[in-house]
Amino acid sequence: MSKKLITILSFVVLIIFACSGGASSTAVRDYRLTVGTATMDDFTTISNRLLNRSRYVVDRTEDRGTGAIIDCKYEYPAISNEEVLSGIEEVRYKLTLEARMKGSGGEMYNVRAIVKSYGRYKGTSDWIEIMTSDITKKRVKSFSNELKTEFENRIRSF
Repeated sequence: MSKKLITILSFVVLIIFACSGGASSTAVRDYRLTVGTATMDDFTTISNRLLNRSRYVVDRTEDRGTGAIIDCKYEYPAISNEEVLSGIEEVRYKLTLEARMKGSGGEMYNVRAIVKSYGRYKGTSDWIEIMTSDITKKRVKSFSNELKTEFENRIRSF
């Protein structure tokens, strides 16, 4: 009897937790794109050159032993209609390029572009994480495709 009661209560608690938004509040809001494969030298030189060409300003570069990241400074794009309708006054996003060593260990790295978007509502000074707009996704996708093409061309030149 007590075993059934415990299972019923745990099931009810699980349903309440799922319906309260506790499970969905930790949803990933950043936009991630797989760019391709490159050596570490190609990642740093080609990425910096293309970031400069695309008018992204590099904030920092960090070597992480099994990879590296390149963080760009915040970009402040135009606000989309959806963002205006939801009460957002200002939007910014940050582009990060990440290189992680492939499992085979052949000095090749998987490269990803990660975009985190933030919005500021009217009357507040706090920035909160928001979904990335379609305009920003298109710009980052175009940059990622160009970077992927450069990586592929560099690998073929050997």
